Amino acid sequence: MEKEIISSRQFMIITLLFSIGTAILIIPASVTSEAKQDAWIAAIIGVVISLPIVKLFVALGNKTPTLTFIEANEKILGRFFGKFTAIGFIFITLLSAGELLYFIGIFMKTEIMPETPTMAFAFMFSIIIIYAAFLGIEVFARSAEILFAIFILIFIFFVIFITPSIQIENIQPIMETSKKSLFFSMIRFISLFSFPLAVLLMIFPSTVNVQKSAQKGYYIGTIIGGIALITIIALSILVLGPVNTASRTFPSYALAQRISIGNFLQRIEVIMAAMWIISIYIRTFMYFYASVIGIAQIFKIKNHRPLIFPLGMIILGISQIVHPNIIHSNIYNRDIWPIFSFILMILLPLLLLIVAKIRKINGNQGDNTQCNSSTQNQNDSNNGDTTQSDSSSNGGNASHSAGSSNNDNSAQSANSSNIDSSTQSDSNSNGGNAAQSASNNNAGNTTQSKSENDTGNSTQNDSDTGNTPNSDKNKKSPDN
Repeated sequence: MEKEIISSRQFMIITLLFSIGTAILIIPASVTSEAKQDAWIAAIIGVVISLPIVKLFVALGNKTPTLTFIEANEKILGRFFGKFTAIGFIFITLLSAGELLYFIGIFMKTEIMPETPTMAFAFMFSIIIIYAAFLGIEVFARSAEILFAIFILIFIFFVIFITPSIQIENIQPIMETSKKSLFFSMIRFISLFSFPLAVLLMIFPSTVNVQKSAQKGYYIGTIIGGIALITIIALSILVLGPVNTASRTFPSYALAQRISIGNFLQRIEVIMAAMWIISIYIRTFMYFYASVIGIAQIFKIKNHRPLIFPLGMIILGISQIVHPNIIHSNIYNRDIWPIFSFILMILLPLLLLIVAKIRKINGNQGDNTQCNSSTQNQNDSNNGDTTQSDSSSNGGNASHSAGSSNNDNSAQSANSSNIDSSTQSDSNSNGGNAAQSASNNNAGNTTQSKSENDTGNSTQNDSDTGNTPNSDKNKKSPDN
């Protein structure tokens, strides 16, 4: 299959929406339950700490710029240990994809359509994910651009119309929470916000067209996504209060229910739900896509599409058994997920980066060498073509041209062996060819040309060009 490529702008949008993901639904309650009214402070600290985590992912991606995260495991750790760690990573992505389908079902059943079973919502959403995986990452990235515009419009609308309900006293007193509670709140925020960003190493930088711009997009998308989550947490506390926020399963949806425009435009929280569906769709697809591509690369399957439908049915089944109830889900996200994600999404990339530096694995060196070699070959080819053109246009002075061009090419070959001197070699050879061309085009230098051929270049012409008859013919020519 042809390799799919996305733009750096599309990658930034995917990063932004992926970082928000399901956190926009559950993170206000999770963080507020510990930090109370200071949850927004824990979120700000979490976003700042997330930047070094993103730097870790970028550094690892630069070590293997043409490989996905699964392929990088095998290259850095070896075939056996690399497959072992890759299987662990795929396990967490596949489990997370099923868990997000569970969140879709439980959210729709709890808040919007209580009489409909969760299986129906999970099934319909899984069809969308499977179809998107069949179309590929390029089509998904273009759809993300369209959905991003919708997300931004709804988010701005949401913030503007909930602002009149703000009560400043809900966040007072500030910094009353203990350092221990603030720390645990920060860990929960990071585990849901920045730890999963390691999944994007499946497309960064191997699938992005411009690597440097994609690195900026990684940071920008993370920062903007963090600002959106900080805003949601702060508004939940300011409008609902810390106690009410911590006690609700989906406080941000309850926040949207408070929107009332002129006492006639109310109950528009279903429109707000579109914003959360978009971000959850982006994260679910990336988890599922990473699982499909990862399994295909572990088993050396060139075409990953036959794996899409079976794995889609697997995550649909996982969504029905991963959590027996919402209480189990809250305990899992509060106590188990931070440890689980820290091992496979932070310690594993850190281990890969350390081993890559010890083994001196650096993809940029290979790219530079290949680039320099291509430049050198191009210079050599150009010099050879110039020499051939000069010798063809000089008629009776073919011997002299061949000898001089061989001298120039010999100097060029000697200089081209040193990559750092390739530019100097190119300029010297061009200068020599220009001087040679000038001397050959000057009719008054025929005596000098004959003298040079007679005194020393005849032997060199014989050895270098292997065309002795032509040289003798030139010497006997009356023109010379």
